[in-house]
Amino acid sequence: MSVWTSTIAFLLLLLQAVQTQAQQTIIDNVAQEESPRRLVFRNRDWDLTSAYSDVFKILSQQNGCSSFYGGPRTATTVLNGFVTSVKAQPLAPEVSFQMVGRPRLIRDPATRLSYRLFEQAMVNSNGSFYLRRVDAMGRFPSDVGKFAPGSRAARVLILLHELGHLIQDDNGEWLLPDDGSDGVRSRANTMRIQQVCRKELDDLK
Repeated sequence: MSVWTSTIAFLLLLLQAVQTQAQQTIIDNVAQEESPRRLVFRNRDWDLTSAYSDVFKILSQQNGCSSFYGGPRTATTVLNGFVTSVKAQPLAPEVSFQMVGRPRLIRDPATRLSYRLFEQAMVNSNGSFYLRRVDAMGRFPSDVGKFAPGSRAARVLILLHELGHLIQDDNGEWLLPDDGSDGVRSRANTMRIQQVCRKELDDLK
């Protein structure tokens, strides 16, 4: 092999290595864009932080639950925007979570994602998210779907329920219809999420 031929072969190998590295960088960047990072909270209560971590882990993977919310990128983007505004405070005993105030509609042209965030997002500090039922015959705190109040799965289901009120589908409808003070509709919405995310919720028990 001549020096010239050797030089050409070396340059081709070098070019191939550079192209491979560039392609890997592009792949890594796309992966970063598609999967927002999990938020790190300081001075936040353990129950809410751990529930957020569970939800993020579920929605950051490709599965039936994350697909309902538009896929991992959509689901985790909205989750991260939503959870930072959640505050714990006492509410009526039959209420687990409440979002009030004028909603702010957010559109992402790059992903064609549309979602909304409310002025206030409140998790009931005296409700099913935090408390377990001491009296087996008592009504409150109530079960969340089929899960006992204060359980890991119950907390995750509560957050997933609220997330469904924030994301629009391809037809411009919210994934879950507003339930407000309608207890029957609220329970129906919870059962829908429980069915869609059944495997992921059961794995938390």
